[in-house]
Amino acid sequence: MKKLIAIFLSLSSISAFADTGVRVGVGASGLTGFDVVVGFYNKSLDNYFLRHFGVRADFASTDPLKSALDSAIDSVMRDGVSVGNGVKIDNGMLDAWHSSLLLDFYPFAGAWHITGGYTWGDAKLSADIFGEIADAPSNRFYFNLAGDHYYYNGNNFGGAAEIDWKIYGPYLGTGFDIRLFCGFLLFLDAGVVFADETAKLSLNIPHEQLYMYDKGSDSWNPVIIPALDNDVARATQEANDKLSDLKLFPMLKIGFLYHF
Repeated sequence: MKKLIAIFLSLSSISAFADTGVRVGVGASGLTGFDVVVGFYNKSLDNYFLRHFGVRADFASTDPLKSALDSAIDSVMRDGVSVGNGVKIDNGMLDAWHSSLLLDFYPFAGAWHITGGYTWGDAKLSADIFGEIADAPSNRFYFNLAGDHYYYNGNNFGGAAEIDWKIYGPYLGTGFDIRLFCGFLLFLDAGVVFADETAKLSLNIPHEQLYMYDKGSDSWNPVIIPALDNDVARATQEANDKLSDLKLFPMLKIGFLYHF
């Protein structure tokens, strides 16, 4: 036991005095999952420029945390989240990743830094769309899409929706590297990516057993697929016009670094 303590203390002294500035770490990145970080910063250098600047590269993915994230989303949605007109969304899934090359500026050569760089990646949020109305006439499920009226036989329907956000653009943020012990640090970062593209919504509405109201003949007829496709296109265009206002992709990271 004494030998193990001696080895631990010797390693601690090496990390304390042999300051190379190399850093490696792991953490969590909001919306993009498990984060791996590699970087360099050494405030003990004589050169003023090098003493106030550091560099980092990181990669994050939801894959290692997918089951936990999907379970968390399901717990929030429970039996489905109502979006009106008897329609609900459920079975939400998040698939995302990002990579970044970053330059950190430490104005006071301390824990606080301002960060700039470039980030690229992708974030997809998908969900099932469903509905059921127990008291609907003739066992039909009615809904509106882009101003037209539809119904499904069987009193229910199912579809799918996906929001896809390509994350490519400059990153600007700030954060702290807080020293803990034996070369370990806690890092906190918050910022935004000025994305080149905005999020895009896509809808998949099955046409089996689907009927559309014909205003000319005042009757319900089996859906004409081109007409349904046009309504889906109009509905998604309206949604994407609203999503186009979202040009900033938020980034929030927390984790631990080891400083060699």
